Amino acid sequence: MDFGEILLKAWKIIWKHKILWLFGVLAGCGAAGGGSGGGGGGGTSSIQLPFQQMSGEGLFEPSTQRALNDVIGFFTSIPGWVWLLIGITVVVSIILFSIISLVLSLLLGTLGTTGVIKGTGMADEADLDEKPISFSDIFREIKPFYWKVFLLNLGLRIAGFILGLLLFIPIIILAACTCGLGMLLFIPIGWFIDLLVNFSTIAIVQEEKDIFDGISRGWQVITKNLGNVLLMFLILGVGQFILTVIIGLPLIIVPVPLLVNLFATGFESFAIGLIFSFLLALVIVPLVVFLGGVLRAYVLSSWTLTYRRLTGEGGLQPTVLFNEEDEEERDAS
Repeated sequence: MDFGEILLKAWKIIWKHKILWLFGVLAGCGAAGGGSGGGGGGGTSSIQLPFQQMSGEGLFEPSTQRALNDVIGFFTSIPGWVWLLIGITVVVSIILFSIISLVLSLLLGTLGTTGVIKGTGMADEADLDEKPISFSDIFREIKPFYWKVFLLNLGLRIAGFILGLLLFIPIIILAACTCGLGMLLFIPIGWFIDLLVNFSTIAIVQEEKDIFDGISRGWQVITKNLGNVLLMFLILGVGQFILTVIIGLPLIIVPVPLLVNLFATGFESFAIGLIFSFLLALVIVPLVVFLGGVLRAYVLSSWTLTYRRLTGEGGLQPTVLFNEEDEEERDAS
């Protein structure tokens, strides 16, 4: 297999058919993992905050302190069952929001992934002088198998969640007994699962397979061409990691105005630093998302071409089953 030809043609395809950049951005919606972060604060004993200087005895002016006490008194007078109802409402809202976010990300991610795969296949078969593929061309072609890919990804998310719950305690025990080294076993497993999902998705889109047939086909292509697949995985994996780091570097600039302002003036001009950081984020974050989408389109395009080369002429051929009548006609001919 000519790796150079695949990598070069993948770039030519996404450069000529720039609509694949948009599909790459959408594909990133389904690939992005969820995460949460939080921060805590501690009490201060000898550190005097800037707003403490407004009063010689407390944090606030007397009038402000009285208003704050009134607010605290109002909340403490609310019955316990009301707080319980508010808590349940908040929890249910968070769960619903998480479900809606998951479904929306899968819808957009599936559209992007199937669009890049189908668009790459269409471009690979097209003549060099043909005009660039349009969004409507790709969208029309992915309709027959869009929901198959969506259900595949949804099923994997649900299965992964259930499996994570079942293996949570064994994983903790493994990590404790091996000082965390046992967790390294999950890295190649995760890579292989990701690779199998990619090939299964490509099989569903390129060969119009059903979900389970697509998984079986993806497994077949990987296992029978393991050397080529692993080498391409290393090339794309290392390259994608390096480029992802480079693309994400501008994000470091975003908090710089805020940090400089805090260290230089304390909290006196906090709003100014916050505004500059916010303006930088408005420019840099969309740029990072866009470049990340282009990179993802290139990687998906490369994997699609790899799959097509492995299953094309001289590669792994599809298994064809003949019935008795077809067998007789073939012998007669």
